[in-house]
Amino acid sequence: MIARWRGVTVAFAALAVPGLLNVAGLWPQIHYLPDSFYIGGGSLGSPLGMVPLLILSLLTGWCITIIVYDTLNLTDKFRGYYDHLWYATALLAGLFFVADSVGSRHVSKLAEESRVSRAASLYLLNQVRSYDQFCKNQGLAETPSCTWASDVQQTLNEYAAYGENIFHQLGPAESAEIYAGIRRSAPEKEIIQIRNEIERYNRTVCPVEELGNGVRQHARPSGVCQRPPSAFCRAFPDGPEGLVDKYMITRSVALASECIIPTLVASKAKQEDLTEAIESKQKERYQRWWLFIALAAVVGGKVANSTTKVANLDKRDPPDRRRLIRPPLRGLSRVIKKSTGIGKAIGRWLKRWQAHRKW
Repeated sequence: MIARWRGVTVAFAALAVPGLLNVAGLWPQIHYLPDSFYIGGGSLGSPLGMVPLLILSLLTGWCITIIVYDTLNLTDKFRGYYDHLWYATALLAGLFFVADSVGSRHVSKLAEESRVSRAASLYLLNQVRSYDQFCKNQGLAETPSCTWASDVQQTLNEYAAYGENIFHQLGPAESAEIYAGIRRSAPEKEIIQIRNEIERYNRTVCPVEELGNGVRQHARPSGVCQRPPSAFCRAFPDGPEGLVDKYMITRSVALASECIIPTLVASKAKQEDLTEAIESKQKERYQRWWLFIALAAVVGGKVANSTTKVANLDKRDPPDRRRLIRPPLRGLSRVIKKSTGIGKAIGRWLKRWQAHRKW
């Protein structure tokens, strides 16, 4: 259709070039097997694997546009209409930029939240170990809070090791999970007792002096008594109201479980939300992947419009331009005629059969 036999010769020569170069040893060695395999979603493949798909899509768009343009006797007005579509695709760049920036922001927030939850777990673990040692030195190992301090270390150690892909699944959904330690659950009354004993421990090791008129002097920061970092105390203590100091972040304590444990619970919920948002953006990445393939076909159509100008398809005679559609039309006409003849023959046979039955 374009350059006729000369065009066919050039096309077949282009298809034969990779094979000839490979035989001559000039074709680059391509590693067709990927470095790793993914079961399920999560990866879009390599850029090298995307190249053949884009080329095939571009050639498909080019071929379809050439055939439609030549068969339907289209003119330069079609190219103008096609340019409307072509220029509108530039708007997709802005959409992709915003979508990628939002996805990157979710990923960075999840990484930061995971870092905080791991650091908070490790910070609380170190304080719990100090409290466990205090219990052993004071002979209080059998009390509920000291038993909890011994059991919960394994749980906190695991929280400190959980990454951003695990904590939102295995982290604490409620404070009772941490107070249960290695057990499946703990009674509410026992949890209250544990918290009361920890509050007495903080008052004993890090005493608060009442100066009168509501003024208090907190213990000076030391190796044991410290104000917990604000990043680790972003949630108020659990109820009931008045059990512990609601604003304990403002004073030095030896064991900041009252604010760190609720913070870990809130962190799990936040990481769940961020993970869901990231997974949603992952699905949009697959949709954009298909959109890139379709965009390559649009690019092929744009190239085809330039090809129609170079090949002067507009100057061809209408019968010459429609010759590609004539063979299929002839074949369709023959099929219709044969189908009509077969139908008439079947009709005559049915008539003779019915006449034979009446006889």
